[in-house]
Amino acid sequence: MIACLRTVGIPPEVRKRYLAWIAEGRAVREAHGILAELVLEPSNGEGETVVLTIWPSHEVFDAWIATPERARLTASGVHRAVSYQPITRYDITGGYLNHPGLAVTAASPVTPEETP
Repeated sequence: MIACLRTVGIPPEVRKRYLAWIAEGRAVREAHGILAELVLEPSNGEGETVVLTIWPSHEVFDAWIATPERARLTASGVHRAVSYQPITRYDITGGYLNHPGLAVTAASPVTPEETP
């Protein structure tokens, strides 16, 4: 399993649309193997926003990067309004996930009934 981290610059006027864009692309990303995607913002409002994605393998991630579906998502105006730093990949070598506990957070618009 791998984790990918990317720092993003989200203009304040685009933030809500960007978060909606992430949610709207969930199904297509999941169809291509993504396990998780989280947008991390500093609690104090200062610093950089980071997007964390988790994938089963480098091969699955590489296959996603090469898909026309990804190209269509990244061609959107919302995606182009955000600045992106290079993706850093990490092999996950330890730790754990409490998956049911991650299904819904206070910030998540998904209810437990909607969680697959």
